[in-house]
Amino acid sequence: MVGIEVLLLIPFFLHYRLLNKEQRVIFAYAISNAFTGVVADIIARIYHNNMAFTAVMFLVQFFILTLFYIHVLKHPKAKKILQVMLAAAVALFAVDFTFLEGPLLFNSIFISFRTFVLIIYGVIFFLQLMRDESLIEQSIYINTLPAFWFNAGLFVSLCCSFPLDLCFNFLQRGGTPDDKLLSIFRITASLTWTGGVIQAILFYIGLLKVKGVRR
Repeated sequence: MVGIEVLLLIPFFLHYRLLNKEQRVIFAYAISNAFTGVVADIIARIYHNNMAFTAVMFLVQFFILTLFYIHVLKHPKAKKILQVMLAAAVALFAVDFTFLEGPLLFNSIFISFRTFVLIIYGVIFFLQLMRDESLIEQSIYINTLPAFWFNAGLFVSLCCSFPLDLCFNFLQRGGTPDDKLLSIFRITASLTWTGGVIQAILFYIGLLKVKGVRR
């Protein structure tokens, strides 16, 4: 999966001059994904526990994706709500990381909250596109918009990773896993991996739409 995330950076670099603000935010998210995958693997090999780094990077990515949705959501109240939710996520992260689950375990409470909130943002953006009268007046199909594909990639990936986000801490605390726990982990991990691959594909399609729009 890390290899796919790193390879995805190549078309982003090639299209960088064509990207607008919101698309460069997605590029920053793609960089953070690749960085997280590489560094988390290194830390795990050296220290055998990368949970603290993973939690911090999930918070960083929440900042990045919140900025993306602040750019693409048009309603002024929505932007204010996103800022409030960002502050709430930071507070929850601090409590979860410090008191509830700690830095040595997967912070399922914070990460599940973060993933659920981002899924809601994705739904709101889809609804906005379907009701956007300016797009209808200009005869613009939503599937020609790069932001549509970026949001679709995020939505699929987040939905696929949500089950693992919910149960990973439980699996981690379980000690030596039995066959049932192993099956749950394999299913949820496979779903997360599949969502990540689909996200990379949809991001690439979005980049192709950027090229088409800018010509």
